[in-house]
Amino acid sequence: MGMNAENTEEIIHKARATVQACDKGQVAREGYRTLASISQDLSREWRVSAERNTITIEMNKFIPISLINLTPLQSDESVNSEIHIDDLEIINNIQESIGKGGRRNIIDILKFLIPNLLKQKILNISNPEIHLRISGDGRNVGRKVKQVMITFAILNNKNNLYYPENHHTIILYPGIEKYEILQVALEQLIIELRTLKEKGLKDHQGREWKIELYFSSDWKFLAICLGLNAANSKYFCPWCEISKEQQGDLSLEWKINKTINNIHQNYKCYRGHIRPAIFDMIPLQNWVPDELHIMLRITDVLWRLVIDELKSRNTWGNKARDVIIEEMKRINVRFHFWLEVGSSTWQYISLMGQDKLTVLQHFNLSKLFPHSRAIQIRNLWDNFYLFHKAMKDFNTDAKMFSNDTHAWLHQFLNSDFYQASDITPYIHVLVYHIPEMIKIHNHFGLAAFSCSAVEKKNHQQVSHFFKKTTKDGGGGKNGKGRKSAILDILEHENRMLYFYNCNEIESIHLPKRL
Repeated sequence: MGMNAENTEEIIHKARATVQACDKGQVAREGYRTLASISQDLSREWRVSAERNTITIEMNKFIPISLINLTPLQSDESVNSEIHIDDLEIINNIQESIGKGGRRNIIDILKFLIPNLLKQKILNISNPEIHLRISGDGRNVGRKVKQVMITFAILNNKNNLYYPENHHTIILYPGIEKYEILQVALEQLIIELRTLKEKGLKDHQGREWKIELYFSSDWKFLAICLGLNAANSKYFCPWCEISKEQQGDLSLEWKINKTINNIHQNYKCYRGHIRPAIFDMIPLQNWVPDELHIMLRITDVLWRLVIDELKSRNTWGNKARDVIIEEMKRINVRFHFWLEVGSSTWQYISLMGQDKLTVLQHFNLSKLFPHSRAIQIRNLWDNFYLFHKAMKDFNTDAKMFSNDTHAWLHQFLNSDFYQASDITPYIHVLVYHIPEMIKIHNHFGLAAFSCSAVEKKNHQQVSHFFKKTTKDGGGGKNGKGRKSAILDILEHENRMLYFYNCNEIESIHLPKRL
């Protein structure tokens, strides 16, 4: 009997380890069924499915999942940036899900995480403070809709923030990034965050924790949550009161001079604020700009200015475009131009993040400009690339960074270069507010506020869970009766938390190889 019990326990552990491996690798049920039919060494698919359901039910008791009904507000406008996902099946499934959202309680998740974080010495009971970062991301799925995700991460775990699994999804909905929708979707989260801010957290063992809150996202999401005008407005900055007309005046110095308390009491006291802040419990100095988007958007500007200069020199034609395409091939960057139907204006592909860095570092500008001019532009680009590296470097000195970025802005506005109207909000933030943020958040470093892991997580989840082929048995004709992908995603997140505490793969005894 003991032997049978031992065998049964081993079978369960093996099946649960298989669930863990499939969840981590996002292996679809149908895909695993095929693998199991090939190899008798693998757990049977029905047993794996049964264990998955058991873990899901067990975890849903610890961390319940709630559904949110959202009024479908479809945008009449196309998304104003590149399409992240253009798979028609995913687009259709996302659009069918508009008006449905899901959420998990951040306090439930924290209480579940704390014991293991203490065991790993990421948290310390002698210094009971948890630094909690909220982030938001919207993936462009086709031209009309986004998958919007709100996550949190524990900054105390700063060495592992680069992994998507350490950013925990608390709100998820397909739709658009719009203030009115976020207000409804985030209603319970706002209550939870205010409770954490004011009262702290008491864990399952009765230990009390102080909570410090932070926020990081791209500019659009941050501005919406702060109740601020769009980035192209006259008063655009979340942190200071600069106007567009003042950007070219280098005699002025801009510091963080707004406060979240003033915004909470009367948001109209600052020009450009058109609604109350959603996260009014987070101090404004803890709203940290994302270094990833600073690099992406400023690189976009530098590249656009090169194209504009070619046009102003009357050297913009088929030859210049051919040179650019050949140079992009040389540095292994996929790139092409095209003409819109009925237009004489050439469009060009939007580069991905790593490709932008490659162009910034390695594009030979001498192929397009006289040697002396190419050297000037290359120097401007190289200096900006150094800032990109410095922002990610934990040891960057804030004062030196400030001096260098100010000098770069002077170079940018030199008569040989560009005009004040070419300064974008991200350039303003790089020069005036990033040095402050480096100093304020030196304990974590700005890399701890990067949104790249959140974006990767959102992209992976949309690509996997909104494919009909990932559904159990396909759900019938036209996918009717299929389980909500939103529910699938949040249950998957709950199971990953289970495996965070109970690593089944490490616990099974693999046979020794001779």
